Amino acid sequence: MRLLGALGALSFAGQLLLSCGVAGAQSLSELQALAKKDGDSLARLDIEAFMKNVVPESKNYAVVVQLTALSPKYKCKPCVELDKTLRTVARGWNRHGDKDQIVFASMDVEDGEELFHKMKIEQIPRLMVFPAGAGPHALANASPREMSLKEETMTPEGMSAKLGSLLGVAIKPDIPVNYGKYLRMTLAVQAAGAGAYLAYKLVNLRMLGRNLWAIATIMFVLLMTSGFMWNKINDPPYMGQAKGGEVALFVPTNNQQFAVETQIVAVTYAVCALCIVILVRHAPKIQSADQRTFITLLFVAVLMLMFSYLNSVFRLKMPGYPFKLLLE
Repeated sequence: MRLLGALGALSFAGQLLLSCGVAGAQSLSELQALAKKDGDSLARLDIEAFMKNVVPESKNYAVVVQLTALSPKYKCKPCVELDKTLRTVARGWNRHGDKDQIVFASMDVEDGEELFHKMKIEQIPRLMVFPAGAGPHALANASPREMSLKEETMTPEGMSAKLGSLLGVAIKPDIPVNYGKYLRMTLAVQAAGAGAYLAYKLVNLRMLGRNLWAIATIMFVLLMTSGFMWNKINDPPYMGQAKGGEVALFVPTNNQQFAVETQIVAVTYAVCALCIVILVRHAPKIQSADQRTFITLLFVAVLMLMFSYLNSVFRLKMPGYPFKLLLE
């Protein structure tokens, strides 16, 4: 499901108030009681709790709430990613911040289907901020805001900084230590060290030949130039979902990418390199003129197709890219 930006936050809140009405006075204690039921202090809301305790501008506390669809049947990967990040921020605030000032909450489509339908909310997740309109923490403008879910705000640090700037507080996310990651790194370093030591002791590296070293070098270059390090740093999803629900292999922007893009681009570069090597080194050595001509034409055709595909990928990632060959 894509991020929804069609409705502004002000219009969103106004339509809520007009279409559903607000029942009774808001209650911070009710939200805190709901938050206590969740291990990360993320209050789960239904329509009644949302309308009563979140929407009114007269409340003396702020509410950060995600509108989401977390059930596996919806297959909403952005919803899962946002929920994970928001829980990290919520844990940090509830450990170090003033629980009476900000409450973190979540409203799932299964708990508010009627409201989602009435508001014509079809594309989610959304992250809404409802500031305090009264009390010591009130903002001059207590109208709700919709926080843009860009790449930088989908990280715990980025989301904490954005929310802290908006609400005038310091929020420190509670990012758990990934002991498994450090253990794997330690084991990998030890295994690499042991392998290098055994290779040094048992293998005459000069006997491996320059072809093997050339292949290893090319593989390393392809790995580094295809975006592998970007994936390791940013940990993007392996692939995505297009508007119609089909699998998306490429993000149509040069600011983001799926992990599978690295593999596709690396394989395409490898095929192009292989074609050039065959055409330069091996095809001229073929004795038969007919076979030599056939091999040459075959690998020139493959090279042109692969290079055309690369150009089409560049045009997808950068709409202003001026070059194309055979493919759009």
